[in-house]
Amino acid sequence: MKAFIHFLFLLFLATIIYGCTGDTERENPLDAQNKRTGGVPLDVTAKAGDKQVTLSWPNMGFKGVKEYKIYRAHLTPDPKNFQYVATVPASDVVTYTYTDNGLLNDDDNVYFYRVSYVDSNGIETPDPKEPKILSKDWSLVHLIPSLAPPVPDVKVMEDTDLQVRLLWEGYSSIAPSDIAGFKVYVAPKADAGQEQEPLRLIVTIDDPKVEFYIDGNDYASNIISFRKDGVSKLYKVTAYDKAGVESDSPILTGTSPNLPPSPPAQMKGLFSLGLNNYQVRLEWRRNLEPDVVGYKIYALLPDGSREFKGWKTDPNDTVMIITDNYVAVEGTLIPKQYYVTAYDNTPKPDPSNPNQTINDESVPSQIVGVQ
Repeated sequence: MKAFIHFLFLLFLATIIYGCTGDTERENPLDAQNKRTGGVPLDVTAKAGDKQVTLSWPNMGFKGVKEYKIYRAHLTPDPKNFQYVATVPASDVVTYTYTDNGLLNDDDNVYFYRVSYVDSNGIETPDPKEPKILSKDWSLVHLIPSLAPPVPDVKVMEDTDLQVRLLWEGYSSIAPSDIAGFKVYVAPKADAGQEQEPLRLIVTIDDPKVEFYIDGNDYASNIISFRKDGVSKLYKVTAYDKAGVESDSPILTGTSPNLPPSPPAQMKGLFSLGLNNYQVRLEWRRNLEPDVVGYKIYALLPDGSREFKGWKTDPNDTVMIITDNYVAVEGTLIPKQYYVTAYDNTPKPDPSNPNQTINDESVPSQIVGVQ
């Protein structure tokens, strides 16, 4: 009985070892016996261009790979139609790339590609000479080289607080018939001595009739693009066609202009009138602009001048209670009128005294008084 139990234990252990060995074997994506990949290099991508297609794939760090071979088929992905194109030697690069030039543009000129690898023993996987055992995933399809669209003439507009507008009006007059839309790339502009970040694709506009993009603050989605004035970014707007080919557009610079914030909205006042003086409770809606740091409250006098009544240094504090005196108008004592302004966090030289700085102040909110 003990011998039988011992035999079962050894059988169980052998099953585990064999199973793990088999799993380990299948985990290698470059192994021809891997049923999931058939030895096909993973994450091969392709990008079409003008009379060219650029292939790229990551270096997965496997030892023993000597080189990669690239095959191409035109119009149909039949295995017999694939022709050898080039060899890319293995190296320590992060990403391998190869650009296939001299191709036919547009129309139905679809190109299919396959990438194999050759190990140090000269064995190629997958083997293009054995099309019957090739992985079904060993191809990239729907790649049509195309002439790049004309470059959009982008104007950078810096005329609204915490916002940069990109306009390329009139592009429809020069757009090719296969235009598909536009792509906007953005990166913060690095300070002197710092490394510049690469441009990142921010938005794809899939409507070729849209000829603008606004880089501003989307409060509803809690997206804050600019937190203060004077922030510079790099921009690039490319036009792309139905084949995905993009225009060779220049990199532009835009800066959030040093402008006042918008005035507080929905201001209202509640007056409690007394015999010798009165009290007013002023309320307004919080400014959503992230560079607003406070509010200033003013009384409007009958002669058109204003009287400073106080300030709030917290942009979330939108209530102020004032006890004030009446003013005389044609022999009658009446309460004053009031308004609020918002001020931002970006100081600039005071026009009246260049040795001092001031923060931009919004125009007045609506004026409130006793109704």
